[in-house]
Amino acid sequence: MIVRLPVRYALLAALLLPGLVSAEQTWDMVVRDRERTVEIDRSSVIQSDGGQKVAWARIVLSPERAAIEGYASVKAMNRYDCYNRSFFTLKRVYLDERHVVLREEGGLDESPVLAARNSVDERLWQEVCKPPSVSDLKKIARDVTAIAEAANADAGITPLVPLSRSAAVPADTPARETERIARHARSRAPATETKTASAESSPPAKHAPSSRRNAAPASEAVAALAPTASRPPLAPDFAFRRPEWSYEGDTGPDKWSALRPEWAVCAQGKRQSPIDLRNGIKVDLEAPRFDYRETGFRIADTGRTLRVHVGAGMGVVLRGQRYELESFEFHRPSVERIGGQASDMVVHFHHRNAAGHIAIVAVLLESGERPHPLIQTLWNNLPLERGTDYTPTVTIDPAQLLPASASHYLFMGSLESPPCTEGVLWAVMKEPLYLSPEQLAIFARLYARNGRPIQPHNGRLILESR
Repeated sequence: MIVRLPVRYALLAALLLPGLVSAEQTWDMVVRDRERTVEIDRSSVIQSDGGQKVAWARIVLSPERAAIEGYASVKAMNRYDCYNRSFFTLKRVYLDERHVVLREEGGLDESPVLAARNSVDERLWQEVCKPPSVSDLKKIARDVTAIAEAANADAGITPLVPLSRSAAVPADTPARETERIARHARSRAPATETKTASAESSPPAKHAPSSRRNAAPASEAVAALAPTASRPPLAPDFAFRRPEWSYEGDTGPDKWSALRPEWAVCAQGKRQSPIDLRNGIKVDLEAPRFDYRETGFRIADTGRTLRVHVGAGMGVVLRGQRYELESFEFHRPSVERIGGQASDMVVHFHHRNAAGHIAIVAVLLESGERPHPLIQTLWNNLPLERGTDYTPTVTIDPAQLLPASASHYLFMGSLESPPCTEGVLWAVMKEPLYLSPEQLAIFARLYARNGRPIQPHNGRLILESR
């Protein structure tokens, strides 16, 4: 006997009992390259609320890549927003080649990520949400037209005259016909209200004519066809809308901890970022070993900053640990302070290692005489709308945003935006790079100050290169 759980219990079971779910999972390939295969379990798709769906996907690594990463596959439970072409990850499970769970990650950042055009993310979104094809839309249009015509016929209303280039039909016929139907709908409204009011005080007739029984639906159909300023446009159900955060006002940094319970660490944490870098202990720090190279990229306007997503396989080695580069983003002015002084801007390189630990490398940017070539490439390919992204055909080399000197500060901190997760390794490079005043002005035009205020040291250790 098969027991079917309600959606909320099925989702809870999928989150809490990944081993039970995985026993019945059947994976279908979505895309494959030399080092990894992306798959989805179509049987795991669960309809949620507000146009949301939840599903399991996974990445299976080649043996060579698995030896580098320390795991053979990673499963992710994602929540997809089928209205807004976005998603975020609820849970990750890392497994070895025998499918033994190595570690699990929950309580992840729930900021929605847009599924970029022609990306793996979009392929997974399409597999889960299955947007209608052109033929599906045509069928829907035919069905709606048939319903409207049937409703008009029952109500004894002449249907709208279709647009035509025939000389036999006057050019203003459609407009006049639409206005006639609108007037008919308005004339019926008081009668309907009167009838409703009288029905409350007297019993209904025993043998109402069939045309009267269909009058109300016909009126609704006509109202839907007639133009009216009072009828609001259709919109998706945003009951699941998550609270937003910002860098100012009622959702600014001093309010982050109150926006969600899991963001309480933003106020209660003892290792929060950013901090003022002073009184560090000068030692012979091992230089960061960067493995950056030329890559394609996707630039996203998050509404708060510009975030650049890059290809896989790049990373940095800090204190003997390799962290994979995921993205980099810009802030103005620099959120870090060195001896109380801020730079004009900063770029943060976000990395993550096989154990899920985060490392951020910060490179300070100062206004100079010449434009920076990589920054100019990014500015040349800005998304045209807030909350969207763009994937150009040109490439970049993130190494161009690294200073020649390896001198840096090293300390433990947190993400400098919600959810303010602590345990983040920070490396702030001492030597700044330069961009032109025009490039700085472009970013300033797009974003106001987009940095969190300085946080307390709380006695944490800061190491500084000699």
